[in-house]
Amino acid sequence: MKDQNQVVFEYKILPQIIDTDVYGHINYLAVSVWFDRARTSLYREFAPDLRPEGIGVVILKTEVLYKKELHWTEDVLIRTMIIHIGEKSFQVRQEAWQGGICCATGTVVFSGFDFVHRTSALIPDRIREVLNRHYIEDKTV
Repeated sequence: MKDQNQVVFEYKILPQIIDTDVYGHINYLAVSVWFDRARTSLYREFAPDLRPEGIGVVILKTEVLYKKELHWTEDVLIRTMIIHIGEKSFQVRQEAWQGGICCATGTVVFSGFDFVHRTSALIPDRIREVLNRHYIEDKTV
């Protein structure tokens, strides 16, 4: 079994007042932005300069499930892991933790994409190698 520390990306967020809604909770849009920001570590492993060439990946679908309120007064830990790898697509799971509680989860479906021909494509080997390093079978880590 793989060591979770090698598999899961972790990204710490210090919420700001601007992230809150009228009720003082973290706004639902802020969580989506945080999840996107936390995926940057994964993107850098695909293309260190963040400029994909030839065949790369694009996002097809995102979903967020809000389980508990988040507040701006405490840091949030975003955990990112690969939970499915197919031929042309893969799935990422993300979790927002605050005070030891998982407050939101998200899934993102990516597809291989040929940027020259503007069509779907098989996931390139260089990206598949990264995905395999960070793949985790237990989706509830």
